[in-house]
Parts: sequence; C-alpha cells; structure tokens
Amino acid sequence: MANLFVITLAEHKQVFQPGEIISGALLLNTDQALTLRGVRIELNGLGHVRIRSGKVTYEKKMTYLAEQAILLGRGPFQGGSDSTLQPGNYSFPFQFSLPPHSLPTSFEGVYGNIRYWLHAVVDRPWRKNLQADSPIFIVERVQIRDATLLQPSVKNEDRTLGLVCCPAGQLFARARIERSAFCPGEKIWITGHISNQSSKQVTGTEVQLVQKTIYKAPQDTTRKETDKLYVVKNEQGFAPGEEGDVQFDSFTIPSAQPTTQGFDCIDILYEIRVIVRVAKAFNSDITFPVVMTSEPPCVRPSIDPVLSQHIYRALADYLVARASADLANNETGQEETEAEIGEDASNHTGAQLDSGSGKPYRYSRMV
Repeated sequence: MANLFVITLAEHKQVFQPGEIISGALLLNTDQALTLRGVRIELNGLGHVRIRSGKVTYEKKMTYLAEQAILLGRGPFQGGSDSTLQPGNYSFPFQFSLPPHSLPTSFEGVYGNIRYWLHAVVDRPWRKNLQADSPIFIVERVQIRDATLLQPSVKNEDRTLGLVCCPAGQLFARARIERSAFCPGEKIWITGHISNQSSKQVTGTEVQLVQKTIYKAPQDTTRKETDKLYVVKNEQGFAPGEEGDVQFDSFTIPSAQPTTQGFDCIDILYEIRVIVRVAKAFNSDITFPVVMTSEPPCVRPSIDPVLSQHIYRALADYLVARASADLANNETGQEETEAEIGEDASNHTGAQLDSGSGKPYRYSRMV
C-alpha cells in the first residue's frame, strides 16, 4: 500500500500572480507494488456563488483555470497498457504556467468563494485511487494607468435639515481626497470643510474605508456584504452658525484584496466615506469610489521592485490568513448560523472541490 502521497511546491510557495510558474513534485512512497493506469495532476480555478432566496437556491460557477498534466502512464479515457511501480520512493516533478491575462484574486466569503487548487491522482484499475489536494492563492495584477485616478477629488454635500414642514436650516459639507487609487501600505490624507447654517449641532465627523462584496447568481440574484476596514474619527463639533476646516489623521491602507470586477461571479469594490454626524438628524455622507491596486499606482510602471515585492508578500500573507480563518469559522460555526448562511458556509468546507463546469481539461505530457 502507499504510505505517502503528497503535493510539494517549489520553495513552499503558495501565492502566485498571473504569468508566473507553479512548479513542484508529487511524492509517493509505497511498500507494495502498485499497478496503475497513470499519475496526473490538475490545476483548477473556480468561482462559486450560492444564494438561497426563499425556497429557491441560485447557484453559479465560473471556471478560471482547468489544466491537467500526465506525469506517468495515460490519462482518463486514453488507451494503453497499465504500469507497475515497485516498492520504493518516487518523485514526479510538474510545472504549470499561469496565463498572463487577469485572474480574479482568491477569496472566501459567506455566499461564495474564488478558489484555486492542485489535485493529484494515482489512477488504479479496479482499486480506489490515491488522491491529494493542495490549495494555492492567486493575487490579480491590478495596475493603474489612468491619470485621472491619481488626481485630487473633491465632493460637496449640501442638504436641508429637518422636515419639509419645519426645516432646520442648511448644512454644507465638503471633503477632499488626494487621489482615487491606493495600494496596501500607502497613507491617505483626507480634509474637509463644514458650514453649519442650521439649528442642529454637528457632533463630529469620521472617515471610513469600506470594502463592498457583491455576489452574483443567476436570475439577477445578488447578495451584498459591507465591511469597514478602517475608521478614523474627529470629535470636533460645529454649533449652529459655525464654520471651519476638518483635518483627519492620516492612516495607512491595511492589507486588503485588490479591486476585483468583471469576472461575472464576485465583485470586490472599495470606497471612502466621509460622514458628518448631526444630533437628532440624519448624518451627511460623502462617498468616494476608490480602486485598490496590487502595485503602487502610477501612470508609468513602478521602478521600485523592492516596494512591489513587499506589497506582494503582505497581500500573500493576508490571503492565506483570511482563507484559513474563514474556513475555520465555517467549520466551527456551522451549527450556530442561520439556515441560509449555514448552508452556504458548509458548502465551502468540502474536502473535494467540484472542478466540473463544462470546460474541458487541457492535456499535456511532462517529460
């Protein structure tokens, strides 16, 4: 029988970007002779969304990667004779080249996920196959070449407080951000101006960095999640009739996934919200859509490879940590969640992931 069958990655690397090479080896140890049809390894990438609405469940799958390499013998549905491995240790090297075009960043969420993984098989006739899996993580290359996103942006919010029948006066708010594209590790400076011409008290202001996740299923069924990644508060108030500038403390963009959009499954968007808190009235909200990049935003390519590598490693650590935490939470909290969320979360923790979505594998033989 086989005592060991595992996938090892070169330099123990688990996080990759489009255009890079995934390489490693399958390690097999057996103390008996093994008769087999072949040894193969698959590279899979799948986006999966599952939403329950009432008694109906809407499910969508998108295949981003589906490749296969035959390391020994023959592949499924191929003719030929069987092979025999004598007892001993075996190493089967493999290599995949990721496509240079964009791939969505790995993601784990309540209503769906974007996963990439390696699946290895020792195909044995009339016996249970040996199988091994190894997750990998992809970071999409999000670069900014649009100069307008690197310019300052100013927005105003002018509103009348109170009711139509008894207005309480005007509140004028203005906010300014230095640009609309950022990278994890960069600092943000935000300023504002308040003119309180109402009878209400402005109790303070705050800035929020918000991540919005949109899950898209068939029949235009969607679910949205909103997470506040960072909040900066300013307790400076403005009495009726007062006016003045507001200066927020600068803050560093935390580790966050790049903006993901246009992959027909899960969108990840970001915005900066400047909120003016008003006593006994609705708050004023100024929203700036922003782009989260995986490289320092600039019109021309970055000339600082050390900084780019530092950001890449931070994103890699974030993805691995988030995936591990989400999967652990799904396993431990499955019984405590509501029926709809519990069913979605439990779908994330299966030992085997379905790679079938209609797209055939590409076969290649390793030498």
